[in-house]
Amino acid sequence: MELLAAHLFERNLRRERRYRDPLDPLQVSDEHLLRHYRMPRHEILRLCDELSPLLSRATKRAHAIPTHTQVLVTLRFLASGTFQNVIADTTGLTQPSVSRIISSVTNILYEKAKMEIKMPTNIYDVNRTAAAFSFIGGFPRVIGAIDCTHIPIKAPIENEHIYVNRKSFHSLNVQVICNAEMLITSFSVKYPGATNDAFIWRNCPLRDRFEAGTFRDFHLLGDCGYPLEPYLLTPFHDPMTEGERQYNRSHKTTRVIIEQTFGVLKSRRCLHCSGGSLQYDPKKCAKIAATCMWLHNRCIRRRIPMIAPVGNDDGMNNDNDIIHGDHNPTGQDVRREIVEGFFT
Repeated sequence: MELLAAHLFERNLRRERRYRDPLDPLQVSDEHLLRHYRMPRHEILRLCDELSPLLSRATKRAHAIPTHTQVLVTLRFLASGTFQNVIADTTGLTQPSVSRIISSVTNILYEKAKMEIKMPTNIYDVNRTAAAFSFIGGFPRVIGAIDCTHIPIKAPIENEHIYVNRKSFHSLNVQVICNAEMLITSFSVKYPGATNDAFIWRNCPLRDRFEAGTFRDFHLLGDCGYPLEPYLLTPFHDPMTEGERQYNRSHKTTRVIIEQTFGVLKSRRCLHCSGGSLQYDPKKCAKIAATCMWLHNRCIRRRIPMIAPVGNDDGMNNDNDIIHGDHNPTGQDVRREIVEGFFT
C-alpha cells in the first residue's frame, strides 16, 4: 500500500506539470501488462520499488525520467526485441533516451544476475534439489541439467568469424544450468557462436568447483556433446543391457527440463529467433541475455504465467558431435555404479 500511495503521489506531481505519462502502469490492464511486458501490475510496481534507489543514483537530472518508465521501457524491449525508435515513438521519449534507459536498467539487472543466480551449496538445498530431480525420472543425486543455446546477434565488427556457428549465423553460445523447477542456477554468456559446448564447460569456473569436491557426490546431466565425468553424466551412446537402456530413459526424461527452461526463457522474445538478431555488440548482448535469465527466475519464483508463449526454438540449441573417446575413467565408474544401483 505504501508503494501504491507513493506512486499515486508521484503521478499527481506529474499531473501538476501537465505531463501525462503514457507508461503509467496504473492506467493499463493486467492482461495488457502481461502480454506486452511479461509481468502483472503488482510485480512491476514491486520491481520499480527495488530498482528505484539504484536508478536514481544513476542520474543527477532535476527532472529525471520516472523509475517506472525506465523499467517499463526495458521490459517492453526485452519482451519484444522491438527497435528502440519504435519504443520511443510509443512513449514520447527520444531514441537516445530509450537507449540510455535500456543500458542503465540492463547493467543493474546484469549485476544482480551475477550475484543472485547461484548453484545450491548447503546440504539442505542440495538434497532438496536432488529430490525434485529424482521425482521427475528417478535419476539419483542430480543437482542440475546443463546445455547450451544460441542467441542470434548481428555480425560484430571485430573477430566476426568466431561468432558464426555451425548453422551459419552469428550468435552467442550461452551455457545454462537449471534445477527441476526451471530456475536457472548457473550461466555463462561470454562465448561466441563457433565455440562448442564441451569447450565452454571445460573452461567454466563451476567445473573447477566440481573438481574440488564442492558438490560432493552430486552431479549434472548433459547430452552426448559433453564429456563423461564423475560430476557430469551423459547417456550411453550404444546401450547394451536393459539397465543401460533404463538409465538412458531416465536420463532423457530428467534432462528434458533444460529444454523446457530454454523455451520459457525465450518467451521473452528478444532472445527467440522469431525476434530476429540482437542489434548490439556481443558484450551488450551478453548482458541482455543474463538480464533475461534474472527476470526468468523472478517470474518462475513468483509463478507469473506466460500469457503469450512463442513457438519452438529448437533450432537454436546445439547439435554437437557425439563425444566418444573423451570420457573420464572415474566418470565411467560412477555411471556404471548408478546403472547397477538404480536401474538393474
